[in-house]
Amino acid sequence: MKNKIILGLTLATPLAVNALELQGTQTYTDEINVPVTHDLNKVNGEITSGIHIFANSNTVFEKNVTINIQREDNHIEDGREISGLNSFLSPHSTSSTIFNGDLTIHMQGHNSDAINIFGDSSIVVNGKTTLSVSDRESSDAISVTDGNVTLHGESVIDGNIVAYDAGVIKINNKSIIHGDIEAINNGTIILNLTAGSKIVGHVTGLYNPDEVNLGETTGIIKMNLAKGASWEITDEDSYLTELSGQGSIKFVNDNSNGNYGELTIENLKGESSFDLRTDIAAAKSDKIIISKSADTNRPISAEGTHTLNLTNNGASNTTGKEKLTLVKIDDNATSTAEFKINHDVELGGYQYSLKKDGKDYVLTANPITSSAMASAGFLNSNYLMSYVETQTLLKRLGDMRTSGQFGDVWLRVFSGKLDSFSGGKLSKFDMSYHGFQFGADKQLSEDSPFVVGAFVGQTYGDPNYHKGDGSLKSFNTGLYATYLSNDGFYVDGVAKYARQKNHFKVKDTASNHVQGTGHTNGLGLSLELGQKYKLNDFYIEPQSQLSYSHQNATSINATNGLKVKLGNYNSLIGRASALFGYEINSDNNNINIYARTGIVREFNGDTYYKLNTNKESHSFKGNWWNNGVGISAQLNQQHNIYLDLESSPGNRFDLLQANAGYRFSF
Repeated sequence: MKNKIILGLTLATPLAVNALELQGTQTYTDEINVPVTHDLNKVNGEITSGIHIFANSNTVFEKNVTINIQREDNHIEDGREISGLNSFLSPHSTSSTIFNGDLTIHMQGHNSDAINIFGDSSIVVNGKTTLSVSDRESSDAISVTDGNVTLHGESVIDGNIVAYDAGVIKINNKSIIHGDIEAINNGTIILNLTAGSKIVGHVTGLYNPDEVNLGETTGIIKMNLAKGASWEITDEDSYLTELSGQGSIKFVNDNSNGNYGELTIENLKGESSFDLRTDIAAAKSDKIIISKSADTNRPISAEGTHTLNLTNNGASNTTGKEKLTLVKIDDNATSTAEFKINHDVELGGYQYSLKKDGKDYVLTANPITSSAMASAGFLNSNYLMSYVETQTLLKRLGDMRTSGQFGDVWLRVFSGKLDSFSGGKLSKFDMSYHGFQFGADKQLSEDSPFVVGAFVGQTYGDPNYHKGDGSLKSFNTGLYATYLSNDGFYVDGVAKYARQKNHFKVKDTASNHVQGTGHTNGLGLSLELGQKYKLNDFYIEPQSQLSYSHQNATSINATNGLKVKLGNYNSLIGRASALFGYEINSDNNNINIYARTGIVREFNGDTYYKLNTNKESHSFKGNWWNNGVGISAQLNQQHNIYLDLESSPGNRFDLLQANAGYRFSF
């Protein structure tokens, strides 16, 4: 035909059953346009299709074909179906229709299929295919029974695709498909989709006897997704005969009711990527199953390397003891496949890795997460900071044993490094720190052996956690009273209040930044006593100290949803030491050089931390040595300076610290 054909519908002329009927052998060399008719059902002899294919016809469309049909739902008669393109062939008859240009079909209304083929009819589209239906509940974009439809060009399909019985549907190239895809009663659907393709819908070849109009045997659906092609699964259960390629698959069905998605695949190949959702605390997740329907005798297999993409969820109420199967492979399957996860997944305060269990792949807990580690690590850093701030008479006063007539002021500065060892489920960390304490005291009277005073201080810590770091700021203040006997005996008592603020910033397994902050208060009491024995210019001074402290509980809400509660605890530290020194005395000056050693023990220190709702125990009990060397000098009976280096190796932590102080007597 030489002229452009426009098949219009008018109210003046009674309509034929079909707008265009294909019979015999013919070629259309011009564009075909079947326009929208909004009044179809009002006309006697209601239209049933835009193009109808008769038996034994052979038709080629060289140019674009466009069909737009709209029917008024309130004029439907007897539930009659209409189609944009259809054929209903009797047995032993065939037809062939080829579209070398683009094929566009838009259907509006109830029971309005875009393509509906019944019988041995062959449809091939070499150009771009665009199909849409407005009512997916009653209409299909493509419905094929016994015939076959092949789309070679790019396609955009909005509607369901269904193959029945011996029907075959093949879709190649880049395709955007929004709708369910079903192969029923041995129907076959083959999808070879290139980069940029996207399927959004339910895909299944599984026979379901509970649904109406489904056949009695499982159909065949083979899906090959190239890299850059994707499939979003909108229903709880999907079934494929074969999945291959390098595409990405994601479950998007509503799981608010606790029903996650399951994808069953008879044969898995290639290098697919699966986005899975997990609720490991409830033992539920999206799942990949390599198996087959009972009515098929096809072999089942899995091969290739596939990635499971999992999302961290710090708010999950996990215990670290859960196991969750993400990939289930039938015992009868041949499997050389390997599954891996994009990263260890953080669920609650615990980190889970994917491990092979027989043929299956299971999520199993490993250590606690970096954010849990840093949050619970506040216990260690606060405990160690409290220990660092604990005063001794030597640290506060140097070797000063007299007080000025009107009183004394003093300043102590210190800096050090801590290495805390792992304990329970907490990994080791290190912390550098520095701080100061400033105080003033006064002898009760000129002849009194008692000195009373007060102090205030600030300490700053820089903890280094696994996959991140943090900060610690501690404010402390207190009162002290000291008894200094002329024979070298002393008793020193200290009461202290401290407020500590912690912050951490770490990366999780997905390289996301997670932060958390906590505040806590503590009270402490310390009693120290010693006796100095002189041997000419040498001396020895046994010392003992008992320190009690109470630290309040606190909570940390990490930015990833993890909630950590740190329990309160009581600490009781005992120290037994000896000081060995040498003194150089003159009229106004005194120099004291000394070394000390001793053992320190934590007698209490049991506590816990909760990761969301799961409780983990923790303890500070342990022993450590405390060693040091130093020098102090009294100049002109007013100025007192000292420098001290100490080391504390132990079974819970190592400490290396430098102390320096100055005291002025009025």
